[in-house]
Amino acid sequence: MSRPGHWPRESATPFALLQQELQRLLDPYLGQVRFREVDPRPTDLDPSAWSPPVDLYETPEEFLVAVEVPGVAPESIDVAAVGSVLTVKGVKESAELPEAHIQVRERNFGAFHRQINLPNEVDFDRAEATIDHGVLKIRLPKRSAARTRTIPVRPA
Repeated sequence: MSRPGHWPRESATPFALLQQELQRLLDPYLGQVRFREVDPRPTDLDPSAWSPPVDLYETPEEFLVAVEVPGVAPESIDVAAVGSVLTVKGVKESAELPEAHIQVRERNFGAFHRQINLPNEVDFDRAEATIDHGVLKIRLPKRSAARTRTIPVRPA
C-alpha cells in the first residue's frame, strides 16, 4: 500500500517531465557521446545564432557527416579541419518581408558554427563536401593504415 504523500512513478510526474526537458536541452551537446565515447565534451560552444543538427556515421572505409542546413547558400558555408577537429560554419540569411510585422518566428537565421572531434585516422586531404536539398554531406576517408584488412590464413 502506498502512502498518500508519494508521487506515482509515471511519465507524467513532475520529476519525469523535468528530466525529459533537461534531456531535450542537453541532447545537442551530449548526443556526440553516442558516436564516440573517447571525448564526449561539447566542442561547439562558440556563440552563434543557431546550431544545425549533425549526424556522424562510420563505415570501414570512411566517416560520413551530414549537416542539415536548409536555406543556406553553399557559398556561405566554410568546412575546415585542424588536427582532428572538423569545423562547419556559415550564415543563413534572413528572408525578411518589407514592412511586415513578425507574428511568429520559428525558423533560425544568422551565423552557425559546429565542431566535431574525429579520430586521427581521417585523411583530410581526400575529404569531399557536397550539398543537396539542404543537407551538407562530408565524406572523410580513413587513412589506408587505419582501415581494417583481413589476412587470410593458409595451412602450413
